[in-house]
Amino acid sequence: MLRVNNPNIDAAQDRWYHLGFGPSDGVKTMFEDVKFVCMGGKDKRMEDYAKYLHQVLHEPENSVYEEGTKDLRNLSASEGRYCMYKVGNTLSVSHGMGMPTFQILLNELFKLLAYAECEDVRFIRIGTSGGLGIDAGTTVVSKQGYSSMLHPYFTQVSCGKETNYESMCDESLRSQLLACGKRLGTKIVAGNTMSCNGFYEEQGRLDGAMCTFTPEEKMAFLRKAHDECGIVNIEMETNMFAAMCNRFRVKGASICVTILDRMNGDAAGITEAEYKRRERQPLEVVAELIKSSST
Repeated sequence: MLRVNNPNIDAAQDRWYHLGFGPSDGVKTMFEDVKFVCMGGKDKRMEDYAKYLHQVLHEPENSVYEEGTKDLRNLSASEGRYCMYKVGNTLSVSHGMGMPTFQILLNELFKLLAYAECEDVRFIRIGTSGGLGIDAGTTVVSKQGYSSMLHPYFTQVSCGKETNYESMCDESLRSQLLACGKRLGTKIVAGNTMSCNGFYEEQGRLDGAMCTFTPEEKMAFLRKAHDECGIVNIEMETNMFAAMCNRFRVKGASICVTILDRMNGDAAGITEAEYKRRERQPLEVVAELIKSSST
């Protein structure tokens, strides 16, 4: 069973402001059967994913709908920060862009599901990324999240002090996702992931409004990340996400499609239709896992 290991919390006063819930809002009744939490950056992506799962899972009765309809209800609509849908035993939730907004969400989701007395919940981040030394369109299941300083851990700052936390993703969940991808015929690999606090300079991009490094320095950094650290994709969340899952003792996996190979440039140069096709790949792999776990 999930447990909140924080002696400072007073359940009578606690509220998860960004989700719009608190312990007294009947969370156990609504959420106690949750087994999967799927999270991605965009509200629209996760709304569409909830609708897709609803079809794939044959409209499970324990979904949460708008009253008197079969329309899935956005459970966090009142707060306007994230979207959250419940489809059977799965939550489809948006986490925003970058580690700070995602970490807020994780704190509140962990508390919500602990108060609901959930057990054996698997947390999966689904997204897009830039590849390093692999073909564009390859889906990557992360082994470990590295920082943009190429450190194989996440550094948490609390009260002016730094603490480093393990950032390995769950091996068994990674293996299950790889097996599902191969079953679907998806081009899928496992490798390390670098997570950055920005999209432009911190990822070594040359196409931001400002740039303080040369193309040669960019390539030296990307080659070092790939060759010395085994990093095969770059995004903005996995390093923190994996550490948070380890600290809360839950299984966490990150699965992202590569839109381009950053070794070859900073722009994808693909059609909107091709972008959408690639974006769907990791979503379909996770849906296969959920479906196979429900039968």
